[in-house]
Amino acid sequence: MSEKVRIGFVGAGFMGQLAHISNYATIEDCELVALAEGRRHTAEAVARRYGIQEVYSAHTEMLQTADIDAVVAIMQFNLYHALIPEILEFGKPVATEKPMCVRAETAKKMAALAEEKGVIYQVGYMKRHDPAAKLARQTIQKWKASGECGKMTYVRITMPSGDWTYEVESPINLGDPAPTYEGQTGESPPGWMSEAMGNAYIGFINFYIHQVNLLRYLIDEDYEVTYVDPQLRVLVAISESGVPCTLEMASYGLRHRWEEFYKICFEGGKIDLQIPSPMARQRAGDLVIYKSSGFGDDDEPQTIRPMLPQRWAFREQARHFVECISEGKPTIAPAAEAIKDLEVSEQYIRCILASRREE
Repeated sequence: MSEKVRIGFVGAGFMGQLAHISNYATIEDCELVALAEGRRHTAEAVARRYGIQEVYSAHTEMLQTADIDAVVAIMQFNLYHALIPEILEFGKPVATEKPMCVRAETAKKMAALAEEKGVIYQVGYMKRHDPAAKLARQTIQKWKASGECGKMTYVRITMPSGDWTYEVESPINLGDPAPTYEGQTGESPPGWMSEAMGNAYIGFINFYIHQVNLLRYLIDEDYEVTYVDPQLRVLVAISESGVPCTLEMASYGLRHRWEEFYKICFEGGKIDLQIPSPMARQRAGDLVIYKSSGFGDDDEPQTIRPMLPQRWAFREQARHFVECISEGKPTIAPAAEAIKDLEVSEQYIRCILASRREE
């Protein structure tokens, strides 16, 4: 491998440009070598803006020709089932957006292929890279190991819809249409789902799979969905240690804000985490740690508000991928975790069906 990590990109849409390419362009330890994008004029303009050296009309041409160390592939997730195996067959480490694909069974095959090829497969759960989320996880692990705050008792996530773009600028788009490729079809939801449930499933994995993933990351436990109300506003899960967890999805009209909250409760303490809008740059999450008296050596209650670096999670995610490749270390957002998220999402649909049968 060259001194700098040489990156090839597949896709230059909204997220491809503003959440990924623009961030890799700021990293000194990587070189933006190639872009595969079917809209030729738009691709050339993006390449000029970000200093990408080569432009290709298809990812297969880029993989065969470009001298690259890794690929960042940002496309619609229902196309990953066809795209990612081709990248992995070339033995290239790959980073994608979330979710990993549509079906858990497909995700297992792709993860197995990455393991067979011995390459990193990082899925775009950028919230894991937020400084506040990282510190929250470390604190939870410490409390669980030491018992200083007693047992973990409850987890509550509140996640209404809101303004996820925060008026970010528009991406480059010169209006040239994307070409169609023969045989290119999007992956469909699992066959046991009706059309209506399939649509609900796609909506859930497109939006709420971030919270599905971050819950597991924070508490460092797997969990199982046990109930979803018929109106799809509340999800209830039980962690492997028996802790009840809720995900509240009801909207309450604050369309011009982003309010994503995580409350992790212990017998003698509580962690409040707020995650910012995905496209809010130079902004990390907010964290407040409470410890009550009567646990451990401290007699007085404590409220701790850590001063955290204001680092954008998307940029931290890009830095992490480059470090993993250059240093040969594992990613904190591996494909194996992304498989579990799709399995949880299928549990979500099964619970919806169960709750409606009970009405």
